[in-house]
Amino acid sequence: MLKGTYIEKQYYKVLQTYLVPVLVRLKLRPNHVSILGLGISAAAGLGFLFQPFWGGVLTLLAGLVDTLDGSLARSTGQARNSGAFLDSVLDRYSEFLIYLGIWGYFYRKGASEPALSLIILCILFGSLMVSYTRARAEGLGQKCLVGFLQRGERVILLGLGGIANPAFNKLSRLPLSASAEDAFLTVILFILAVGTNLTALWRFQHVLKNLHHESPSEPVPDGKG
Repeated sequence: MLKGTYIEKQYYKVLQTYLVPVLVRLKLRPNHVSILGLGISAAAGLGFLFQPFWGGVLTLLAGLVDTLDGSLARSTGQARNSGAFLDSVLDRYSEFLIYLGIWGYFYRKGASEPALSLIILCILFGSLMVSYTRARAEGLGQKCLVGFLQRGERVILLGLGGIANPAFNKLSRLPLSASAEDAFLTVILFILAVGTNLTALWRFQHVLKNLHHESPSEPVPDGKG
């Protein structure tokens, strides 16, 4: 949803102006920043495990770092396919670590209902399919940026969900309050579970429609394996 918008352009302009020069002075390479992002994501998972507020803060920080590696690579002429591949793979692990921490948080509190595990599995699958449909489409020469819950939007939702959850938990303990503890974070997870899969299906329909309008060409790999 934010990809290719004015907001995204201004965001990256701020990165290029204020943060990338700092990384250059520190002599950091894009791959170093990618690995740092994975480390912060692991810390975010631990944060969610013990205190969702800090999990949310660290998730937003990890998202910021995740956008810095590409900006640094472009600014310093270090953009490489190997770096892009490393970043994409580490992104998948980063998301897994954060969701693992969230699942652990609910498990520690005794909320071991199958429904919660199913929601988190749906998020993980949906997030993977959002990324896969784009990668597969680009491999076939198609642009694929449609959808509401790309990685940036998922990071923002998770971050805000973790930060706001403690405040909503306090409201749940007020007299006459009908709120349930951790209801806010649970709602965010439900939105992600539904939204990621809808985004993947949207991309699937979008790319398939475009491919149907192409003229016949040489056979392409089936992508199995």
